Amino acid sequence: MVRASSVAIGFVFGLLVATAPALADVTVAVGHSSFDPATVTIKKGESVTFHNIHEMPGGHTVVADDGSWKSPPLKLNEDFKKTFEASGTVKIHLEQHPKTTGEIVVE
Repeated sequence: MVRASSVAIGFVFGLLVATAPALADVTVAVGHSSFDPATVTIKKGESVTFHNIHEMPGGHTVVADDGSWKSPPLKLNEDFKKTFEASGTVKIHLEQHPKTTGEIVVE
């Protein structure tokens, strides 16, 4: 009887995991003068991975315009993953190239 209950619980848990929506992880390429894509739309709880594709002495630093967060300096082929928990639009720029801008739209 205990074994049958364990199997049933395992089956129900497996169904819950299999039907839970997967969180997306969007990648944004970071260059000297661009984010690619420049605008991404995600849902609350999802993440954006910033991937540096250009060599830069000291690295590239992604910064929220409102100053709420910033990445460490990213060397060539390094990543920074940021999870967004609140709805809204987050404007971003590169610390080393302030005219390089983008935005994360969180639904």
